[in-house]
Amino acid sequence: MSTESTTTKSKIQLKGMNHFGLNVKNMEVAEEFYSQVLGFPVIYRTETKAGNKHIEVDVGNVAIALFESPDLDLESAHKVFTEEGYLHFAFTTTKDQFQVILQELKDQNVKIDGEPRQYGSGASAYFFDPDGHHLEIHYDE
Repeated sequence: MSTESTTTKSKIQLKGMNHFGLNVKNMEVAEEFYSQVLGFPVIYRTETKAGNKHIEVDVGNVAIALFESPDLDLESAHKVFTEEGYLHFAFTTTKDQFQVILQELKDQNVKIDGEPRQYGSGASAYFFDPDGHHLEIHYDE
């Protein structure tokens, strides 16, 4: 990621990202994946006003908010999101841990999207969560 700023002076002064939200079909399956497979601790648990389950997991510098939406057609939503772009979320690791993590994902029967790809001075590997969200692990040297 470039450290060179191209923004103009704004009156809005945000400090970063707090969380991003993902819809999931089954909260128990999603929670197991994000907490047991990826190792992110659950930091918040509640229900929405509509009575749907909601949790947040801590990924270190941001949280992922998971909202259970059992009737949502996620497969169609993913196709709409990706026809014009490449919707995914990337997690940072070190070069030393990259292959260890990739092997653990395979051992946990996580669907991997092709072979790792070299990008600049690092590499990325893509995989899917149980709801088909496209995820990435990446390291820079």
